[in-house]
Amino acid sequence: MRDNFKVKYCLEKLSHKTRPVEIAIPMVSFCDIKISEIMEHIGKYGQYGIGLSKEWAVEKGLNPVIYLNSSSDFATRLIDNLRDSSYVLNLPSEKRDNDVDVIRYSKVYEGLLKRKNTTIEKYRFADEREWRYVPPFSEEFPAWVAHNDYDTEQKKETANSKLRSERLYFNANQILYIIVKKESEIDEIIAHIRQAKGMNYTMHEIERLTTRIISCERIMNDF
Repeated sequence: MRDNFKVKYCLEKLSHKTRPVEIAIPMVSFCDIKISEIMEHIGKYGQYGIGLSKEWAVEKGLNPVIYLNSSSDFATRLIDNLRDSSYVLNLPSEKRDNDVDVIRYSKVYEGLLKRKNTTIEKYRFADEREWRYVPPFSEEFPAWVAHNDYDTEQKKETANSKLRSERLYFNANQILYIIVKKESEIDEIIAHIRQAKGMNYTMHEIERLTTRIISCERIMNDF
């Protein structure tokens, strides 16, 4: 919260009938789900988060992802174009950028979800209704990183170091929820908000933020 949202590369395995491809895409991703529907998502991704308004997402240029069915001809053609790097690199810049962005805003409809302590087979990513922010094209960092250039911690650190200055910004008025795990953590989060944002937010904004903190315990009981 102190540094807004940091942009990082995220490894995505994209659908294809015979040869799926893995690339790391620079992004910040969000789920378009109601607070009453969030418990399943929390179980997969953790019990802390920030909920922002849809108006903020639209203003910042976020876009829903395209979910790819691995059995579709559309997914197959899209990934075949991605493999042909000369096709992408030799296109006029406007056409190239459009084609690259179709890929950067694509995600598998259903697949393997790996978490720290578990793996879920045939997880339906489309249920998350993902909206994604991908930074504009820049000479400072690549549009994506090949899997073999992002398969160790050192390679990940090197790739993400190029995104160090990339941020997705929000203000206090755009925050609808601050989600924590337990009711007992709320006082600690309030102290953190006052310390982290005290120089940037007014006292009125900080006090209003403290009313928007909600715990997973309360969501489970009340929704």
